[in-house]
Amino acid sequence: MFKLRHCQFLPILPAALFLVLTGCSDSTPEASGKLRVAAGIPPVAGLVAAIGGDSVEVTTLLPEGRSPHDYSPVPGTIRAAALSKIYFDSGLPFEAKAVKPLGSTVRIIDVTAGVHRIPFSADSCSEAEPHDHDHDHDHTGMDPHVWLSLPNLAVMARNIAAALSEADPGHAAAYRERLDAVEADIAAAAKHAADTLMAYRGRSFYVYHPAFGYYADMTGLRQIAVELGGREPQPARLADVIRRARKDKVRVIFVQKQFNPASATALSKAIGGRVEELDPLAGDAVANIEKITTALAAEFAGQQ
Repeated sequence: MFKLRHCQFLPILPAALFLVLTGCSDSTPEASGKLRVAAGIPPVAGLVAAIGGDSVEVTTLLPEGRSPHDYSPVPGTIRAAALSKIYFDSGLPFEAKAVKPLGSTVRIIDVTAGVHRIPFSADSCSEAEPHDHDHDHDHTGMDPHVWLSLPNLAVMARNIAAALSEADPGHAAAYRERLDAVEADIAAAAKHAADTLMAYRGRSFYVYHPAFGYYADMTGLRQIAVELGGREPQPARLADVIRRARKDKVRVIFVQKQFNPASATALSKAIGGRVEELDPLAGDAVANIEKITTALAAEFAGQQ
């Protein structure tokens, strides 16, 4: 069992830096009464909390409402992560920088292991506009927003439950029970999405940032994004999206609070529509997908 004690035996790190990262405290469940864990983004932290219940204490690196594209965790957040037994990594670029100082002191779990991955769609990531790999894209061009797929969420939930059970076997039965409840919620949300959107398969919905590719793949829809590659759209791109939106009789452009909505607002005015907010990083991922389903069904029904 690992303990963050005896700072004097770690000469490699300057004393001040090590105190910032660890606080020379005990990270065991016995010390705090809970298993200390950390996660990079709110959707993953929400899954961990749902499965861990009162047995875990979760630190989230990315605050709700913040964009992961330009965020660097503050020292206090890194310190809390360094005191954790497990870090649940979702693979976003900012996380690689954040977990690097943790070294071997924290077990890193790839919460996305085994998920179905897809590339950015042609509508939301074209060769005509250059990619910015410091933003949403990874080096393979795959879409990182894996948590916006219900089947992927089920895989992630099982990965989390397995890691918690291994680290804290005394509560393994409780983790299994809560995992069953989470999987039941996921199944219900999947049925809701299938039943609600079946009549609209093949239809397009318009968003500012291309975060909803997995949701579109899951439901048989198409997302069309205003911005590409992490950059504001060029006039030619904006004109093309306006033309397509008018053709599709679009009334709503969905925006994300992590981004400047100015371009989406301009587009909505050009088509005589409005903007509505959808948050791809909401903490309750299952409830958020249900919210997305309801919003899209309302938009499609209004286009009739």
